[in-house]
Amino acid sequence: MTDTPPEVMQRYRAMLLERSPEERLKMGCSMGATARILVRASVLAQDPHASPAAVRRALFLRFYSHEFQVVEQENILVRLGQDEPRPAGSTKRVPVNWDDLEMALTSNQGEGTCYLDLETGEVRIVPTTRVDDDDAGPSEDEIDAGLDAGRLIHVEPLGSEIEYRWMADFTGTVSNARLRGRLEGALDGRGAFRRFKNVLLYFPAERERWFAFRDERLHAAAREWLGELGIEPTTAPPASR
Repeated sequence: MTDTPPEVMQRYRAMLLERSPEERLKMGCSMGATARILVRASVLAQDPHASPAAVRRALFLRFYSHEFQVVEQENILVRLGQDEPRPAGSTKRVPVNWDDLEMALTSNQGEGTCYLDLETGEVRIVPTTRVDDDDAGPSEDEIDAGLDAGRLIHVEPLGSEIEYRWMADFTGTVSNARLRGRLEGALDGRGAFRRFKNVLLYFPAERERWFAFRDERLHAAAREWLGELGIEPTTAPPASR
């Protein structure tokens, strides 16, 4: 079923055929990669700690389940679910790149998906959209292999509500009643982040105090995230401003 007029479909097909075979292949690969990113992001949004096996099963069900009978599907799902779980209470020592991790935790979900590399401690980013294979960032095959091997872990952003709470908590610590009132007004309604920062531009000392306050909260959130995953950082977070 489609609501696209036939003449539009014909025009679209003609435009595709005007492309070279290589360009059409790249377009198809790019669309396939984007679809996989969206499905993976959907799974991880529902369960940020979903195992690599859970992601593999979701991808299979979304893209390939219609090609198999029910019994075959179940057999494939069993094979895809064969993970090596980490023993309870075990820890993994990782040379965490704190700047990378904190950037990932405060990133915009629409910009890409972030993964912590447990061997290097760096964060690898898969852009939400890829133009071609030469785009920066790891390929889908590299991400799949890293997840399967347990080397990569998805980093779920903290979300704007967490950062908003930090701003509200900071506002409560401001002793200057006039500034505190302006900050409370800035936090009311849409555009709060921009207004909050604009107000602090005129109060350099409080602005620097806000940076230090936010850094402390972000360091604590990153440590908590690592601790929940049994990761022990071998590096120290950067000093607050």
